[in-house]
Amino acid sequence: MSAPQQQPYQPTGPFSAIPPSDTRLPRLFAAMMGVFAGLLVLLATFLPQSTYEQLSDGKPVSKFAETGWTRTFDIEPSAEEKEFYDKTHVARYGIPLSAAALTLFTGAAVGFAAYRRSSTSIAATTSRTLLVAGGAGTAIGVWMLGMDISASLSFGQDTGRFVSRYGTGSGFWILLAGGLVALLTIGLAVVANRREPAPPRQVPYPVAYPPYAPGVPQQQYQQQQQPRPDEPPSPPTPPAGSALQQQDILRPSPDNPPRADNM
Repeated sequence: MSAPQQQPYQPTGPFSAIPPSDTRLPRLFAAMMGVFAGLLVLLATFLPQSTYEQLSDGKPVSKFAETGWTRTFDIEPSAEEKEFYDKTHVARYGIPLSAAALTLFTGAAVGFAAYRRSSTSIAATTSRTLLVAGGAGTAIGVWMLGMDISASLSFGQDTGRFVSRYGTGSGFWILLAGGLVALLTIGLAVVANRREPAPPRQVPYPVAYPPYAPGVPQQQYQQQQQPRPDEPPSPPTPPAGSALQQQDILRPSPDNPPRADNM
């Protein structure tokens, strides 16, 4: 007779709500990519995004670069040009891009905090919403800045004596990389929205315990037949080795009477 089957112990309590690791990885990667995209965007706003250079008879007479916040001059402009530049300002793309980066950081922080929670929890939903919003804002800002720089590149002129050149700076390429990472963040955040598979039914304790201690062989018990009402009860069995048991052994059975030659 084999021992009853036992089921492995399944933990219960706060750890029972931990989703499988394969469903948590997209959420973790989305938070990590959100931080990476936000850092790239913030760094790019302080680096030159577009450049301008004017040459006269082959000699540079004006040269400056524009970031997401201000304009920096490599060649100091004249008094008249400086007065003109003081009254104007660059397109401050640093403001919306920084807001998008801050949204990505917030979504990533909430995502790290909600790593062990279900994808349908409030924290996980908030993280996913912030990452998608921050990634979309970053992608839109990069696209608009790219269109602006593309338009400025068409202003270049070369008349022989005067040459005007427009170009892109290192900040634009870093910002473009940040936009691509932001799109990846959106994709991971959407994938992390899938539901975890339903966990198996958990039993806090084994289904059954063996009727004997471990290491002790199982005892075999014979079930005594209950006498029927119309039959008299059978006499009790005498103890082993007693005189009554020896008499029962020597007494001939009614079904096998002794033969005459043995008497």
